[in-house]
Amino acid sequence: MIKRRRYEISGTVQGVGFRPMVYRLAQEMKLTGRVFNNALGVIAEVEGSGEAIAHFEERLRREKPALSEITDIRSTDQKPQNTTEFTIAQSEDADTVFTHIPPDTALCKECQDELFNAYDRRYLFPFISCVNCGPRFTIIKSLPYDRPNTSMNIFKMCDRCMEEYANPQSRRFHAQPIACHNCGSTLNLSIDSICENLLSGKIIAIKALGGFLLCCDATNDEAISLLRKRKSRPHKPLAVLFASIESIEKECEVSLAERELILSNRAPITLVKKGKNYSLAEGVAPDIDRLGVMLSSSPIQYIIMRKINRPIVATSANISDEPVITDEGTLFEKLNGVFDAVLTHDRDIVNACDDSVTQIVNGDIMPIRRARGFAPQALNLARAIDCPTIAVGARQKNTIALGFNKSAVVSQHIGDLESVSSIEYFVRTIEAFKRLYKFEPERIVCDLHPFYASTRWAREQPLPVTAVQHHHAHALAVMAEYGLEAPVIAVAWDGTGYGGDGAIWGGEFLIARYDGFDRAATIKPFRLIGGDRAIKDPMRISFAALYDYGIEHPLLNDIKNANLRRAIEANINSTPTSSIGRIFDAAAFLMGIEQSYTFEGASGLKIEALFDERITDSYPFENHCGTIDMREIFRGILRDSPAIAASRFINSLANIAAQTVKDYDLPVVLCGGVFQNKTLTAVLMKKLLRLGKKAYIPRRFPPNDGAISLGQLVYTGLPSSS
Repeated sequence: MIKRRRYEISGTVQGVGFRPMVYRLAQEMKLTGRVFNNALGVIAEVEGSGEAIAHFEERLRREKPALSEITDIRSTDQKPQNTTEFTIAQSEDADTVFTHIPPDTALCKECQDELFNAYDRRYLFPFISCVNCGPRFTIIKSLPYDRPNTSMNIFKMCDRCMEEYANPQSRRFHAQPIACHNCGSTLNLSIDSICENLLSGKIIAIKALGGFLLCCDATNDEAISLLRKRKSRPHKPLAVLFASIESIEKECEVSLAERELILSNRAPITLVKKGKNYSLAEGVAPDIDRLGVMLSSSPIQYIIMRKINRPIVATSANISDEPVITDEGTLFEKLNGVFDAVLTHDRDIVNACDDSVTQIVNGDIMPIRRARGFAPQALNLARAIDCPTIAVGARQKNTIALGFNKSAVVSQHIGDLESVSSIEYFVRTIEAFKRLYKFEPERIVCDLHPFYASTRWAREQPLPVTAVQHHHAHALAVMAEYGLEAPVIAVAWDGTGYGGDGAIWGGEFLIARYDGFDRAATIKPFRLIGGDRAIKDPMRISFAALYDYGIEHPLLNDIKNANLRRAIEANINSTPTSSIGRIFDAAAFLMGIEQSYTFEGASGLKIEALFDERITDSYPFENHCGTIDMREIFRGILRDSPAIAASRFINSLANIAAQTVKDYDLPVVLCGGVFQNKTLTAVLMKKLLRLGKKAYIPRRFPPNDGAISLGQLVYTGLPSSS
């Protein structure tokens, strides 16, 4: 008997070849009907025998495209319409969006082969893509994901591209970015001239998938020095783009898991250890043992790297603390004089998106900056959100998140909200996500800190606002990622978070629930002299730690520090902190390896570089009714050589965490930016494993503030306030 069934398929199902896959399945199985996009996702209506339809649903789940992710399939029976063919129908609009936007992905193997095949009509075409790769999020203006709703709408397909677009057997069947030399975007300069400039030591701004990159020869010391001087970035490590995985392996030690991640279609920047034969310019990543490496993600990069066959620095084109630049006007306005030439094109970047930064910890991916290839990220929640909610994150590494029903959508990395431009980008991102998802929030969730730009924005809106304590949000993000039931014992270690008691928290052990938390233990606080100013002064941090922990040291009696002593004795502008991030800064200063602030996280990286796994002992510590005293750890650091001190320091922190949680019969959550420290996390995980403790660390979202918005979103505590 002939039946007809309608399937509503939601998830990441647009822009990933889902409709062509459905079309081919229906053709193979001799089913009639139609498939189309709408704001719910992909709708498939199939007509045929009951047995064939049941088999169709089974194959639908099993043979879905590689880039797709199905979150839900709802099906209903319909009256047969006696259709005689299966078609891809015109997309329909809807009042509510339940589909998810796919991230941009790196060039697939088939497109790479065509790009360098002299007999292919897309030979060296700088914008080659297909249904399996290329831009998605960065070109989309609205859903459903169809060409008129993207920045490709200004390019009219030529006859040959149209033929491929309409051919179910083509890899470009309904691939929205389809184009060729005859009908696609064009470059303003020849790639040959750009390569000549790079090889001669020039700095080039190159328009990538999600924004401009500043590029130069990574083997040229003078070029690196010039880039750092012009960009006012004296110390922070620079990411390096390589031509092949083999060229990365000549410079670095790459594990199998790291190799797989580097070669994946996400093509993120991946932090790996420098090798014994490392030969890049010293200024690329000075004084640390890690290098951020990546392979090409766009055809432009593939062509450039094939021609010059040497590594190049590829760092975001922006001013410090500002978002990546996406248009030529802003590039010349803000970075004029930084670059010597620009390689650009006429396909607009609708949504800015940095390169993602990742690392492998204990064999699994840990995102540090979730952007191209990973974002936007949708997550199925274990519990439904009671009303449409927007969470606006924290100040640093900001992201936003939308919540509706049992879905969360977390934005790309926005950055630190410390400049007018970054705050404007934050607001634009909110508006873009509201537009894309046809989303009107009924509630806003923000950080407890009253002076964060995201909090101020939330308070200015005509909606109820709920504030969530920073470290509680860290814990909730991991609980949401894994669908954990409450309570858990969360080790929430980071640099800064408003505690609600006027102190800066950052060394916390929380019994976390979805509706609240109890503070089980904390690091004994010491004072930051001068508030935020102290955060970028490791000497000042060290002075305060030594003074408050009662440790005699010449630093305390140095006449140059007389004002600091007077301030701390009078408790003037001296805010208490339990921050493990600041503990790292003080430890690095007292070891003699970080005498002035260079960049965020530098102290941790430099301590990691000295870590010797053969040193397994540690310094003692005391836990006085939940207050953990670090005094003997600092005394040990002052006594030992830097290499021994670094190893014992990390072992000590791991001991503090393991010993504090061991008596709790609860799942252990590790969260906060300190757990970006690969060595500390690995040492701690081993200790917890020996104690028989199940520990959860972030895998899909960063341990840092990039996940705060997700944690805020799932908070179910106190009623909102206007």
